[in-house]
Amino acid sequence: MYFTHDSKSVFMHTMGQNNSSVSMPLRIRRKSLRSPFSRRSSKTNLSATFTIADDDHKIDLLNVNLASEEELMTLPGVNRAIAQNIVEHRKAIGRFKRIEDLALVKGIGADKLDEIRPEICVNRRRNLSCNSSRAQSLDSLDSHTNYKSNKLTDLNNANIFELQCVPGLTQELAANIVDYRNKKGPFQNLDQLIKVKGVTSMHLSNISSYLTLTIEEHKKITDLVQVNGSYANGNVQLSNHRKSPSATLKFALCNGLPASSVNDIFELLSAYSYRPIPEEDFCYVRNGEKALRIASWNLQNFTIDKAQNLGVREVICRTILENKWTIVAVQEVQDIEALKLICDSLNKPNLRRVVECKSNSKQWTFCMSDLKHSQLGFLYDTSNKYFSIGLNSLGQTNIEDCQVALADFKIGNTEMALLNVHLPVNETNNVEEKLKQSVSPEDSIYFVMGDFTAFSKKCNDNEIAGLQAVLPFSTNTNSLNIKSNLNNRFVDNILTNKGGQAQLTGVWGVVRQGLTHLAIPCGWNWGGPVSTHCPVWTEVYVSPNIGTAL
Repeated sequence: MYFTHDSKSVFMHTMGQNNSSVSMPLRIRRKSLRSPFSRRSSKTNLSATFTIADDDHKIDLLNVNLASEEELMTLPGVNRAIAQNIVEHRKAIGRFKRIEDLALVKGIGADKLDEIRPEICVNRRRNLSCNSSRAQSLDSLDSHTNYKSNKLTDLNNANIFELQCVPGLTQELAANIVDYRNKKGPFQNLDQLIKVKGVTSMHLSNISSYLTLTIEEHKKITDLVQVNGSYANGNVQLSNHRKSPSATLKFALCNGLPASSVNDIFELLSAYSYRPIPEEDFCYVRNGEKALRIASWNLQNFTIDKAQNLGVREVICRTILENKWTIVAVQEVQDIEALKLICDSLNKPNLRRVVECKSNSKQWTFCMSDLKHSQLGFLYDTSNKYFSIGLNSLGQTNIEDCQVALADFKIGNTEMALLNVHLPVNETNNVEEKLKQSVSPEDSIYFVMGDFTAFSKKCNDNEIAGLQAVLPFSTNTNSLNIKSNLNNRFVDNILTNKGGQAQLTGVWGVVRQGLTHLAIPCGWNWGGPVSTHCPVWTEVYVSPNIGTAL
């Protein structure tokens, strides 16, 4: 109600009454909020248990399906032991369907039931009384509309709070159900609930009528094309693939949070995550000639779990698109599904910041060596409007304990060989000699890409195995520490032969900004990096033998 005096307004909201604006004198007697009835002039003492019931005011009954032990103890003749028995019996059967069911509770019986019958109910009756309910808590919550609308609860999509609405499901059981669903995947039938911790056959029989199942078929990964024994875009062959415990593209959200809530939270984190402004709008032309950029990026233990982090996907996709890379050699890819997830995010972007990138051709392809325990792969754009690019072959071999994948690309009329390597942490004397043997003839265009930290101490004149480094070996590519601390240095680089040197435009770079995201954990903090390795890149001319040698 509004009360006005001397141009001042006071607002009072009375439960069960419509708001109204009334002009009143200064002295106002406030009507008690505890009673919905008019003030009586009679001074007759009324019993504390006296209640008036008419068409507009219902008796305030205690709902025994919702009441706590303390509330049950307010009933005549009900002590704590009996109240506990009522609660335990209610948990076992799910809910009391009729008041007469209480007679089966230990300590109640027919006589005591007749005594408390006038003060209890089992239905979620609409209470029009302004008195606060003796068993409120669930009735007033919007999230518990399932009962009122008689809708069934979807076992595979409901969160903890929605599951608690089901008669017989406590918070603990609801949490156990969500935890089981997150670990094992969607329920295939209601009988599977018996495997959930704390759910008995009696629970199952009582809650089944309130539940339903929506079973979505797992999306099948499209067919895979093999190029010389390697995996190209398409169906991932999992028979010989090393699987991680959670290697599934269809994953459950933690704590039963709906996808909409997770997306809202991510959008907020994404908005506050820094993205750099590119120093140059590269248009695939340098000095009047067509050019492209090739890059190398150690993604550091890149598993399917890591790829499913929305922040990780956004940073990788944005970094590739902002820098206009055409071919990216990636290392430490533990799961082929993880690389496919990045490729899909480029081709069918659903993250707002990736969708906003206008330079995306959305025709990306990935390939990965099928050599046992290989962690090497390539991402490349197959439909650049300035030139065409295709993968001729992908070979793989072992050099001592190194991992090697050789990709032959044809860009326009130019053929280019890219050797993706993952070298051991400790120096291996024979590795350099093996690299020399793998070097293509000088007239070919040949690049070696990877982390060369193990060789950085012994290399002279920025050269390894007769190959010239594009970046100075003094460049630290650790994304967390760019100081010259030898214990924290990475030397990611791109090496090339004389044929490759002739194709270089002289432009190269190390990406240090935009590699973190608030959605990526960093210990117990937010804002971690995608990898502790910075990606490196260089520019090459598309037409042969017009570049600037190093």
